[in-house]
This record gives sequence, C-alpha cells and structure tokens, in this order.
Amino acid sequence: MPAMRCLLLAALIPLVAAAPAPASPRYDVSGPRSVHVGERVRFTVSGAEPGERVEVSLAPTLNRGGNCCGISVRGARAGEDGTATLRFRWPRSYLNGDERVRWTPGAKADVIVFGEGRGIAVVRVKRH
Repeated sequence: MPAMRCLLLAALIPLVAAAPAPASPRYDVSGPRSVHVGERVRFTVSGAEPGERVEVSLAPTLNRGGNCCGISVRGARAGEDGTATLRFRWPRSYLNGDERVRWTPGAKADVIVFGEGRGIAVVRVKRH
C-alpha cells in the first residue's frame, strides 16, 4: 500500500505545480476623460486591499506595451473600503530616457495604477 501512495503522490505533484497561479487583482480606475497640462486632477481607484499603497505612472498611449516613456506622480493609500483617491497636478512633460518631452496637445495618455494589482484609465491631453 505505501508504494501505491508514493506512486499517486508522484503523479499529483506535477499537476499541482502546473496549476495556474491566481490572477492579480484588477483595479477600477475612474477620473476625467480629458486633462489640461498643469490642471489639478483626481482619479479614484477601487479594488485595492485596505491600507494598500498604490502608485501612479503617466505614459503616452502611443508607447503602450513598451518601457521607454512616462513619469511617476503622487500615489495614495487605500482606505478601509479598498478605494484610494489620487490627486496631483498634470505634469508639463514626461521622461523619454533622460530627455524631458512635453505632452503633445491631443495626445492620449495612460494613467497606470499599480500595487498588488493593476488598473488603467486613458485620458486625452488638451491645450491649456
């Protein structure tokens, strides 16, 4: 009987190891659909763990999926209900390597919120 258990255990270990990992949480990010450079903006994030710190990056949508461009702005901590309110002034520029690049009027920008999970909102950058 012990040999049968060892054989069964040996057959189950690869199945357990191959099981997919649980997906990371997905945040819901809401805020303005368009912004002006220098404008004070507010985005609300829900779906975070209570007390979780969430960080924010702004990146041109044109470069989505790459790792070349963007800028980090002020993050926030989620309250007991799992929501965080992100408040910051929209920056005049973002970084492309070491170079500062101004937002192009009419460009789309990704507001990427990350912590234990990830969420995204897309906004249009307007003329000031």
